[in-house]
Amino acid sequence: MSKTLLIIGAGAEQVPAYEIAKKRGLTVVASDISENAPAIRLADHFLKASTRDADATKAAVQKFILKHPIHGVMTIANDVPVTVAQVAVALGLKSISLESAIAASHKRIMKNLFEKNGVACPWNQTVRNTSELKQVLDLKKSRLVLKPVDGRGARGVLQIDKGSDLEWAFTESKRWGESGELLVEEFIEGPQLSTESFILDGKCYTAAIAERNYSGIDKFFPYIIEDGGTIPALLTDELRKKIDDLILKGARALGISEGPIKGDLVINKQGEPLIIELAARLSGGWFATHQIPSASGIDLVGAVISYSLGESVSVESLRPTKNNSTAIRYWFPPPGKIKQISGLERLREFPFVLSYGVFRGEGDVQPVVRMHPDRFGYVIVKGNNREESLKNVQTALDSVSISISDDE
Repeated sequence: MSKTLLIIGAGAEQVPAYEIAKKRGLTVVASDISENAPAIRLADHFLKASTRDADATKAAVQKFILKHPIHGVMTIANDVPVTVAQVAVALGLKSISLESAIAASHKRIMKNLFEKNGVACPWNQTVRNTSELKQVLDLKKSRLVLKPVDGRGARGVLQIDKGSDLEWAFTESKRWGESGELLVEEFIEGPQLSTESFILDGKCYTAAIAERNYSGIDKFFPYIIEDGGTIPALLTDELRKKIDDLILKGARALGISEGPIKGDLVINKQGEPLIIELAARLSGGWFATHQIPSASGIDLVGAVISYSLGESVSVESLRPTKNNSTAIRYWFPPPGKIKQISGLERLREFPFVLSYGVFRGEGDVQPVVRMHPDRFGYVIVKGNNREESLKNVQTALDSVSISISDDE
C-alpha cells in the first residue's frame, strides 16, 4: 500500500508539489477552502477546510483517517505552519512543534526569541497606537517599516518616515492583520536576500540564495513591493558561510532542529547579514519548484516530502549538482481595466523561459499595487550565469504588452 501525504493548500503554487508526490506513487490528500483550487485535480482525496483554520483542518483530517490513514503532512508557498503542526501533532507525524510553528508565524514572538538568543536582526519594537509610533520615529529619525505581526504577502507592510501620515499608516497596516498588533522595525539599507534551506543533523544546507529585486522601492512608496529575484546573489564564500550560520542560529532560537526554513535577510552597511524573518516552510514564487532545481539541481520539494513522511533525507540530496542562474520578474501595468494582453504566446518560443503566468485577463481590472497579490503576472527564466539570466528576463518582459482602457 502506498503512503498517503496531506498537502495543506491546493493553489497554483502548490501544484508542482502534487505532481512530484504523484510521480513518487503517493496517495495525495488536498485540503483547501476552495473546491475549485487548481491542484485538486491531481489529488486522490479532498478535504474542504481553510488552510488558515487549524482547528477546522484538524477536524476534517480526524474524520478522514477513520477510513484512510495519513502518513505525512506538509505545505509549500503557504504561510500556515500552525495548521501543519497541529495536524501533525494530532496524528503523531513528523513536524516542528506547535510552539515553534506559532513563533514562526508571529513576528513579535519571533523577534523576541531572536533577541533573547543573540540572533542578528533589525531593531524593532511593537507599537499600540499612533502616539507610540510617532515616539519611535522621533527617536530613530530614519526610515522605518511598519507591519502586522501576523500579516502575509506584504499586506500592510509600509515604509514610514518623517513625512508620513502616521494615523493613516497605523490604520492601514492594522487592518491587514488578525491580531491587531503592529511591529515597527528599522529599514536597513542594503541588499535583501531570499534563502531556501534545509536543517539536517545540526547543519544548515542552503540550496539557493536569491538577490531580491526592489527596483520600485521608491515608486511604490509607502508600500514595499518585491519585483522578483536573481540567483545567484553576488556574495563571497565567507558571507555565504555567515548566512548559513545565522539561519541555523535563527532556526534554533525558534526551536527548529530539522526541516525546511525560508529566510528573508538583509546585508547591512558593515557587510553583516541580519534576519528580517524566517518561515518554517518552503517559499512561494516558484522558488523551490522551478528556480532552485534549474539553478542548483536540488529537489527541496522532494526532500520535504520525504521528511514529512518520516523518511530519511540524505546530505547528498541537499548538495548542488549545477551552478546555473535563474531570474524572476513581475509586470506592473498602470491601474485600470485591461483592454488587451499581447505577446504571451511569444514566451512559449523562448527556450530560456521556465514558467510564466498572469493573474488577470482582458476585461479585468488591474488594481493599484499595494501588496504582492496586486502584481499582474510573472516570468521565470534560466541562464548559464547571472548576466545571461538578467538579459533573458528583460527580453521576456519586453515581449509582453498590457493595454489599459483610457476610460478607466
